[in-house]
Amino acid sequence: MASPMNAAPDSSTHRLQARDPVPVGFGQQIQTSNEANYWVVWVEGESACPNIQSLAPLTDNPCGISFTLPGGTEKLKLGDCDGNNMPHSLYLDSGSFVRTCNADSDKITCHGDEHDIVKHGYCTA
Repeated sequence: MASPMNAAPDSSTHRLQARDPVPVGFGQQIQTSNEANYWVVWVEGESACPNIQSLAPLTDNPCGISFTLPGGTEKLKLGDCDGNNMPHSLYLDSGSFVRTCNADSDKITCHGDEHDIVKHGYCTA
């Protein structure tokens, strides 16, 4: 029986793997307290209400703005925005590409004092 020290390396197992940032959902929060709509991000797959990070007014481009998701430690930024300010990529704040983003339209209903969110897309592995 071969010792684990002499076993052939398994290409699917790596001792040192790059940390994969959490999946990101993005969209617009409807009518904040100043009556403006804002680009917001959240951890995709978790409740967006109230766990969002505001980026910029909806009329502004959300790409290139650094953010850290609630509970997160890595600084990220959306990138490759088109003419409609729709992001197509996710980057680390350092500029390293993380993954592509996809369009996904949905309305997220928040309760209580939280304003609803219109989901525009997500960036997941």
